[in-house]
Amino acid sequence: MAGYNRARMTLPLFFALYCLEAGLFFTIVPWTRVWTMNPLLQQSLAIAAVANNPFLRGFVSGFGVVHLLIGINDIIRISQARRGEAE
Repeated sequence: MAGYNRARMTLPLFFALYCLEAGLFFTIVPWTRVWTMNPLLQQSLAIAAVANNPFLRGFVSGFGVVHLLIGINDIIRISQARRGEAE
């Protein structure tokens, strides 16, 4: 295990974990009460109408799914790199 550099894996791991967390957040939150009761989204009727549109909610959820896929892909890549360096 002489070639394994833990510091080199830290930043990609944090990025992957961020993508997973952001992906879960953006996928779930638009369909919860947190979204509908948000004071920033309800400050005017025009913003509230756009924020409550199912197409916008679906877009934000799709954005979350993309983050989830990126995070999962990075975790798999990091795991394979660790296995390759360990051998």
